[in-house]
Amino acid sequence: MNDGFTESVARFRAEVSAAVTAARRASAEARETSAAFRRDTQRLAAKGTGAPPESQRAQQTPPDDEDFSQDQILLHGG
Repeated sequence: MNDGFTESVARFRAEVSAAVTAARRASAEARETSAAFRRDTQRLAAKGTGAPPESQRAQQTPPDDEDFSQDQILLHGG
């Protein structure tokens, strides 16, 4: 009776391991696809606006430059 349980546990572990491996592969493929899509989108956007892609803009910006994305200062009255 113990042999049947041991075999069942071994089979379960093998199935879980195979499922985890398949999930990791699928996740890696999805990340690659997503990264390629982002690169293509940035290239197309840069073509449309004439602006350099995001990766090139990041290289042109000095590291000590602070980016304030608002044109005016917002004050909380109270």
